[in-house]
Amino acid sequence: MNFLKSFTLTLCLIITTVIMAQSFEGTIEFTKKNYFDETKYIYYITTKKVRIDELKKDGEISGTMFIDLKSKKVTAINHDRKLHMNIESKPSVKDLSNSEIFKTTEKKNILGYNCVKWTVSNPDFKSKATYWVIEKGNYFFFKDLLTALNRKDKEALYFMQIPENAGFFPIIGEEKGFDGKLKSKLETTKMTRQKINPNKFKIPAGYQEFKM
Repeated sequence: MNFLKSFTLTLCLIITTVIMAQSFEGTIEFTKKNYFDETKYIYYITTKKVRIDELKKDGEISGTMFIDLKSKKVTAINHDRKLHMNIESKPSVKDLSNSEIFKTTEKKNILGYNCVKWTVSNPDFKSKATYWVIEKGNYFFFKDLLTALNRKDKEALYFMQIPENAGFFPIIGEEKGFDGKLKSKLETTKMTRQKINPNKFKIPAGYQEFKM
């Protein structure tokens, strides 16, 4: 019996190691659109950390966030003022228990990835989110990222209602009201698998810590 338990534990560890070894590492570029504006972002992703750069219209970096996926520590950096600070955000208190979740069989190819359509709607908030999710689920950073950031937008909150969403990444996500009008949209424009330089997660020299 002890041998069986030991063998089972070892097998589980091997499977976990293989899965994590296959996890996405690289960059993801995307745009965020709403009623008023469009903003471009870049994710720099490793198995343990994510860096998010928000870009100005001219392509320069306006702000950066470092997210430790294990500790859930979030650090924000203001490059114009050369400041950095720790960010603490509480989870949303919105009741999403009436969410209706559908994993459809509708598929299409986006940026060379085979994607399937998932939807989440909620009558309490009179809106519906549609996600085109990459079928092969090795994007384990994404759920941990949403958990660490405690994002309050419906696209993030609805996605977190989906059971077994770990490992899946929505290459496109959008929220519309029940009237069909677009409220917000996140759309991936480029994905590149590559090793990320650890220096990407270092606070630049000369930046001062800002404390509330």
